[in-house]
Amino acid sequence: MSVRAELTVPADVITPGEALTAHLRVWNESRIVDAYRLRLVGAPAWWPDAEPDLGQLSVYPGNHEKINIPISLPRDSALAPGPLTFAVRVASVEDPAAVAVPEAEIQVGEFHDAEIEPDRLRVGGALWSSNLVVVENTGNATATVRLRVAPEAKDAPLKVSLRRSRLVLKPGEQARVSLLTRVLNPMFTGTAANWPVVIHVEQEHAEEGSASFTHRQRPLLPKPVLKALIAVVTALVAFAVLWISPVGGKKPKAETESAKGPSQVEAVQEEQKKEADAKKQEEEKAEKEKKDQDSAGAPKKKPFQESLVADTKTGRPIAEYTIPKDYRLAVKSVQLTAGGPPTGFLFLRAAGVQLASVGVNSVKDVTVPPTLSPKEKEKLSLELDCPAPPSGSPVTPPPASGAPSSPPAPPAAPTTCTATALIVGELIPLTGPNAEEIKPNP
Repeated sequence: MSVRAELTVPADVITPGEALTAHLRVWNESRIVDAYRLRLVGAPAWWPDAEPDLGQLSVYPGNHEKINIPISLPRDSALAPGPLTFAVRVASVEDPAAVAVPEAEIQVGEFHDAEIEPDRLRVGGALWSSNLVVVENTGNATATVRLRVAPEAKDAPLKVSLRRSRLVLKPGEQARVSLLTRVLNPMFTGTAANWPVVIHVEQEHAEEGSASFTHRQRPLLPKPVLKALIAVVTALVAFAVLWISPVGGKKPKAETESAKGPSQVEAVQEEQKKEADAKKQEEEKAEKEKKDQDSAGAPKKKPFQESLVADTKTGRPIAEYTIPKDYRLAVKSVQLTAGGPPTGFLFLRAAGVQLASVGVNSVKDVTVPPTLSPKEKEKLSLELDCPAPPSGSPVTPPPASGAPSSPPAPPAAPTTCTATALIVGELIPLTGPNAEEIKPNP
């Protein structure tokens, strides 16, 4: 018994975030009424809100039936533009060995979007302040992003400048841009003022986005400092008046030089210089020790080797590994081994991207894209789809008396699937002195 099925999708380009309807036709070329189990295979099966199990479809002999399969494309930067192949697994209920897997291609379009966020929502200074702006390309295509920044109020006494106003970002890539705010009209004294600053992000084929932060302009002499300064000046004036006024019938005379050696003033200055040098050396030593401790405690690059083992017999059809915190994984090689009936399939994914979708009897090593680098909390997964082989088999009658015995029947096909994915690479820190940019593997 064989199964014939056909899967078709519209030829239009579908932008992520939109939906389409796929059409599946199934023919029953047998002589009995049969039902077929339908299951979505490929990337659409693990998209959000997707239902991989499409249920059963009954078809009368010599006829065919058609069903519509709604598919919604997630608006995610990981969904690359271009053709995306998926399939539907059609398996006969009467004869589970009769399976058809028709495929179709979705033409995924590009979409452009970006997010911007200041590192600090409030900064302050009497003359200037600095901040960082984090820009992320949330679209699925490389985009040129332009930044503009200006105070919200036209009469604000500020001049704001960006270190870079034009960025080229890959899908999902982030960039940090430094920002400097200068005060054009400083306040000598008075009350601090708050000035909102707006940052705009622009790119072609996308709506403009914006974010804001506040610069708090402080006076050069705050009230506590001004009061302290007035008190010091008053004390100095009073001391000067007392110094030059006659006390005890004659003007006091200060003796600042001893009989031998340097004067008292020079001795005091020399002692202060020694104390300042000793304090500076202690500060430099403490700073060096802190840098050494920070460098020693920072995450370091380390080799990675992990085996994902899936086995339907033990009830573990899915094996997963989560990338540890503060690391990303640079995958160098993936070796696959598997066994099971010819109806079994395995699926290997990394950070939501499918790396392999093959039958367990035709596995081969996987070529990993050089730019694929799963980050912290993202997963590597190995999944088995292993339907049971046909139940029962023809019974062979025993040989007649005196007749030579026939050779034993061959063993039945395996009823379970096993698969192992040996993944080799490196765990690279995301931050710290040992962090590295994502680049193609050599």
